[in-house]
Amino acid sequence: MTVDWKEADGTDWREEFKQLKGTISIDDMRLLDKGAMTMKDAWRLGALHAEYKRLKRNQPPDLPDLKR
Repeated sequence: MTVDWKEADGTDWREEFKQLKGTISIDDMRLLDKGAMTMKDAWRLGALHAEYKRLKRNQPPDLPDLKR
């Protein structure tokens, strides 16, 4: 199964991650909205992106509509 990653500027995955994750801490929400300000923020944002990839990979694939 291949996942289509459409990340031109890095903002698309952030909004989708918020929906996939469900509950997000206030600090992580700020980080996803405003971006990294320090090296520690950049590391955390990278960890959130890795978690997004894992969540995205574990989603069931979209099946074609066979009602014809």
